[in-house]
Amino acid sequence: MTKIDILIDAREFVPDRMTGIGRMLMGLVDALADSPWVKTIILAGYHEAVPAQLRGCRSVSSVLLPKSFVRAEWDLSQLTRRGYGVFISPYPKLPLFGVHCPSVHTIHDVLDLSEPVYRKHYKALIDKRRLSRALRQADMTWYDSLWSMQETGDMFGFRGKDPRVRHLGVDHRFDDAEQPTDKTVLEKYGLQKGYILTVGNGLPHKNLGILLEIAGETPRVQVFAGVPAGSREHWEHLYPAKSAIWIEAVNDEELPALLRQAFCLSQPSLAEGYGYPPLEAMACGTPAVVSDIPVLTETTGLNALVADPRDWKSWLAAYERLENENFYQTQVEKGLCWVARIKGRQGWMKHVADIEELIGRKQ
Repeated sequence: MTKIDILIDAREFVPDRMTGIGRMLMGLVDALADSPWVKTIILAGYHEAVPAQLRGCRSVSSVLLPKSFVRAEWDLSQLTRRGYGVFISPYPKLPLFGVHCPSVHTIHDVLDLSEPVYRKHYKALIDKRRLSRALRQADMTWYDSLWSMQETGDMFGFRGKDPRVRHLGVDHRFDDAEQPTDKTVLEKYGLQKGYILTVGNGLPHKNLGILLEIAGETPRVQVFAGVPAGSREHWEHLYPAKSAIWIEAVNDEELPALLRQAFCLSQPSLAEGYGYPPLEAMACGTPAVVSDIPVLTETTGLNALVADPRDWKSWLAAYERLENENFYQTQVEKGLCWVARIKGRQGWMKHVADIEELIGRKQ
């Protein structure tokens, strides 16, 4: 196969911020850069610098997009005219003014279109129209989960020209080997080992209230990491008498340490598109307790404990089960075994094979 150039919408890369989509991009770019048939990978974003984790990839460079949304969409569309072998979007959308080379887009979830608290927003109406258009334009559609594919199919009656479920890989940094810096991270945030950790933005569908209900019912401290001030105020207003430790922002390099030192990871979401934190916790040797919803039972392979997202007693019972040392160790081993298959570059091999197949069809 002739070596190709790949263009990627990399606007998700923002200094000092790492989202789930950013993690997906990081792992995918790293795996593609290691492929013998890839010549160059151009990251088109608002910030010129290539993320630190990718700076060792000689084939990766960046191009700066205008900060204006409309101009950025125009420039991105024009870039696709420059002979790239494929354009990859980590978002459901494609460039507003069209794409002029083979393309792949990614559907993580349709929560902003399906959840009542979000779907009435004007932006949701625009996003729905753009997603419908992308499903018909893209040469391939990646879904993070079977659940996301089913939800999209139910909403639009169409899943794309070539829909494929591709679970996301977990970065190799998430490891169960304790590091000397773990203690420093705990001291920075004023934590003692053995807390119950929840990672996420604290939006309504994250359902933090179910955990605040049992604050004080368990001897372990509840820690909520990555929750902006506005979301924290929302939950503290609803549960004024409940205490917890709130960490507004966590440096991405410190997250593995926070996960390793936790008693368990909780994800009480009412809805999700994928759910990175339980997998990252399991990779760190920390058991996960997740909501009994289809997407989380799918992505964790039933290797996490499940609890009813509307019954606080169910969560308390799960924590009590984990206090048994033998049961706890069994959960640790199940988690490590499950995540091993999607850890590091091997977690992205199906994505890479998809791109290679698509290029082969187009050449």
